[in-house]
Amino acid sequence: MSPRDPLAEALREVPIPEPAGTEERGRRIVEAAFAERTTSAQVGPSELWGARTPKTSERRSRRPLPRLALGLGLATLLAALLLSPAGASVRGWVDDVFTATTPRPEPTLGEIPGGGRLLIQSAAGPWVVQPDGSRRLLGDYEEATWSPRGLYVGVAEGRTLSAVEPGGTPHWSFTAPARVSDQRWAPFGTRIAYRSGQTLRVIAGDGTEDRMVAGSSAQITPAWSPLGDPTLAYVSGAGALRLVNSESLADLAAAPALDDVAEIEWAAGGKSILEASRQALRLREVQPRKLQPHPAIEFTHSLPVPAGATVVDAALAPEQETVAAVLTDWRDHGTRSSVVVYGPGETKPQRLLTVPGSLGEIAWSPDGRKLLVTWPAVDQWLFLPLGRGRESAVANISRAFAPGGRAASFPRVDGWCCQR
Repeated sequence: MSPRDPLAEALREVPIPEPAGTEERGRRIVEAAFAERTTSAQVGPSELWGARTPKTSERRSRRPLPRLALGLGLATLLAALLLSPAGASVRGWVDDVFTATTPRPEPTLGEIPGGGRLLIQSAAGPWVVQPDGSRRLLGDYEEATWSPRGLYVGVAEGRTLSAVEPGGTPHWSFTAPARVSDQRWAPFGTRIAYRSGQTLRVIAGDGTEDRMVAGSSAQITPAWSPLGDPTLAYVSGAGALRLVNSESLADLAAAPALDDVAEIEWAAGGKSILEASRQALRLREVQPRKLQPHPAIEFTHSLPVPAGATVVDAALAPEQETVAAVLTDWRDHGTRSSVVVYGPGETKPQRLLTVPGSLGEIAWSPDGRKLLVTWPAVDQWLFLPLGRGRESAVANISRAFAPGGRAASFPRVDGWCCQR
């Protein structure tokens, strides 16, 4: 069986344009002209019906179509349809369709483009995907996160936080006061921040010295400073972006967070924090104070998001202040999604891809040269290069992370770890 065409699959999500009947009229015009043309030219082999040679009487009675007149008539009808107010929605729909350019997908997951290892959360639990595409289910855990060099995976199940090896061997476990979620390993591996119920806590990388850092936190994964110090950024229950010293528990800085913020991430170099909501993206500048060894949250730099678009996901590059995002625009004539990249200091993002339908998560490769974009609607992953290289895609993702190959929900990407 040949791989499914992602464009054809995604177009099934696109509703019939409004006003009613406009698309149908255009379709009938094109189909009628196409049918007449193919009927008149059907003298060669056909994949469906086989070869057919018309009888002598048929050849004599059939008159050649006035092709020029037909072409001009068809062009006039299509122009009237698409340029009229009633055809505006069809025109926009056609524009959306032909902005989609996706590679033909591989039927199964093989070598990971860009190298490294993936951490994938499925309904059955987290999986580790090796560079050659082989995968292992770690266990019935609810959430997972990589350690900095991929030596361990921090997993959570109920009130239990554990560190396991990528092969599945448990290293240590700790029982928290309440359900564990949103765990994140510090860049140098010495601490793990996590939420236990509504509180924010930190535990040493060996499973000892657990302590509460904040009594109230929003349901957002905290972000560690990339500079190796114990500074931790989080969003409080009151909606403030706060910086805290996870060792001394001293509050270092605070500022109002982005309205309805859904995620935060600290940029490489430690000079800014990305805040993302469904309507906005912004980089929050973090500057060290000259007279005190405490950082300060200062100016903001908003990244342009088109009016009416929704931010589905966003991520910072591993080594520079570059933001990649998935933006989705729901229109009267259907849904369209784009992958965009905001370079350092740029005022306008670069658009890498636009497809009909809804895209999902986005993740950077460890070397920052590729992006993994999920496409749940067609059960695929897309791998997009930044700069030189070719796009690639993998189909049947849900089945790849379902024990026994049974049908399952689309999995979540929890991390892409470690250079080759």
